[in-house]
Amino acid sequence: MGTRIATAIVLIAIVLLWLFVADYPYFTVGALIIYALAANEMAPLLGFKQRWPFLAAAAAGASVCFFLAPPGLFVINVIPQWVSWMMVLALGMWVVLLPLVRAFPAHSGFWTRPYFNIVFGLLLLLPFLMALLVLRAHQFAQDAKVGAWLLLAVMILVWAADSGAYFTGRAVGKTKLIPAVSPNKTREGLYGGLVLALLALSVLDYAGLYGDYSTDKLALTVAGIGAILFSVEGDLVESMLKRHAGIKDSGRIFPGHGGMLDRIDSQLAALPCFLGLHYLLTTLL
Repeated sequence: MGTRIATAIVLIAIVLLWLFVADYPYFTVGALIIYALAANEMAPLLGFKQRWPFLAAAAAGASVCFFLAPPGLFVINVIPQWVSWMMVLALGMWVVLLPLVRAFPAHSGFWTRPYFNIVFGLLLLLPFLMALLVLRAHQFAQDAKVGAWLLLAVMILVWAADSGAYFTGRAVGKTKLIPAVSPNKTREGLYGGLVLALLALSVLDYAGLYGDYSTDKLALTVAGIGAILFSVEGDLVESMLKRHAGIKDSGRIFPGHGGMLDRIDSQLAALPCFLGLHYLLTTLL
């Protein structure tokens, strides 16, 4: 337990330095490191005996995205429309994934197709990478810290949901959520996490951390709730892939906390879904 707590303190400090001290180019490098580590850990979860095919695909995918939308555009508030629609595509993917997670392991053969798994893995990782860069760059030209607070505020929703679910589940959890995938998660824990995360959303909005994303309260609320709920699915998807691959932890780079994917699985879904929902509501309504 001591190792786990010490690692958590160090990770929090690194994240805060990355968000608030690192200039945008260094932030981008950090995002790419996270992306690369996650891709390296995801390869065996997707059934690849050798990691290099998926790593090569991940490198090619990031290169194409950066060629079509250089992150330098984001800091001058230029977000190509296809980037926003990438978040909508990611949102749709997470919706489609839900019945597959619920059905596991009945249709586990679905995850044995290498070419499909490359596309699937990229759809998990690339929107997350681009969402990190878009959120951090928000209003960068006006105030370099606005995007840092915005990104932190979205990430806090996930942490609040996870903490609320953990303590509520331990206290009153009885009804298993999807036991074949994650036997420790309960419906009561899900509800407790949702309540705490919604409280966090209200407090963060009142503190002004969402900036002009809170101009449309309906869009912010729906995007926030979506980020909270899909973050749970992100955790479940990684658990499903690990069970299918027979792997306990995605990696061992964080003592007491497993690998990079173990730390960001919920954020993989939360960040792009937050942007996708917010974009849809502010564009279509």
